[in-house]
Amino acid sequence: MRFKVGFAALIAVTAMGLSACGGKEPPPPPPVVDETTAAMPDADSVAAAELARMEAAASQICADARTAIANGDYDRARRLLEQVQRDYPGTECANSAGMLAEGVEAVMVIRERIHFEFDRSRITDEAAAVLQRKADVLRNYPNLSVTIEGHADERGSLEYNQALGQRRAESARSYLVNLGLSAGMFRTVSFGEERPIAQGSNESAWAENRRDEFVLPNTAALLQ
Repeated sequence: MRFKVGFAALIAVTAMGLSACGGKEPPPPPPVVDETTAAMPDADSVAAAELARMEAAASQICADARTAIANGDYDRARRLLEQVQRDYPGTECANSAGMLAEGVEAVMVIRERIHFEFDRSRITDEAAAVLQRKADVLRNYPNLSVTIEGHADERGSLEYNQALGQRRAESARSYLVNLGLSAGMFRTVSFGEERPIAQGSNESAWAENRRDEFVLPNTAALLQ
């Protein structure tokens, strides 16, 4: 008899609980959120942020390279362009840096000086190797114009050194033409002893000043 009364009481309590909840079971507790996981950005966001960082860094390096080109510092420009290709591959700047680097290299080869022996205008073996490199580049730019400037050291009269500088410029042009380039590509001029690049009255300075310079009036064709 006690069992029946206890069972009836249990049913009554359960019914009262269901009635208090509108006759429905109570909702389950909310899921536990892992705050560490929720705070982490997704993989796509991380990749996009890293790409944006790389593009910005590469763009700055390319801007620095173009500034170096504008200032005539081609060696620095080449190093910067090599850096962006090495450190930031796949960026817009790196993808275009290859062709620009080739143009910078071409300018450096064309502008390389050649030097002469004292009171001579003949092409030495060392100068011949430089002129061969120039010819290899210039064949790719048949419409390019190059001015060859002849220079002398301070020894001798102004008139003699003016004529010597001209012979040196003509000697380089003849050598390049003999390598198959058009004579019309080159203009020659002499500055004699008027524009030394090394100061001093000694053999080291004189050797530097006995030279031909190769000037490009416009480098735009090589640096697009």
